[in-house]
Amino acid sequence: MGRLALNGMERRVEPREAVRQPVRVYYGEKLGLWADCELRDLSASGAKVHLSSIYKLPPRFILLLHQTGVAYEVVLKWRRGDLAGLSFEERHDLETTQETHLVNIREAWIGLRPAQ
Repeated sequence: MGRLALNGMERRVEPREAVRQPVRVYYGEKLGLWADCELRDLSASGAKVHLSSIYKLPPRFILLLHQTGVAYEVVLKWRRGDLAGLSFEERHDLETTQETHLVNIREAWIGLRPAQ
């Protein structure tokens, strides 16, 4: 069940699925910085991740889902301690993407993806 607003109404547009999955965030100049974290919930428009608060996330960054080969361009919506709420701006399938700014992330994913 989603979080309730003060008036008791659900604030989320779509339901979120609870998950526990390793993911990685990429940020910084040329997306050269990264941190491993855990995906905690997921919906069509956003996600919540658990990432140590020692990592200072910028307003926009990339979220890589290793298992599915999907990279999301995300906006940081909130941060409370080790949890962060993200809104998806764009989705990229790393099997087929031709986006030049994602070349390094695609190469990292190829090296990290589960054996097929």
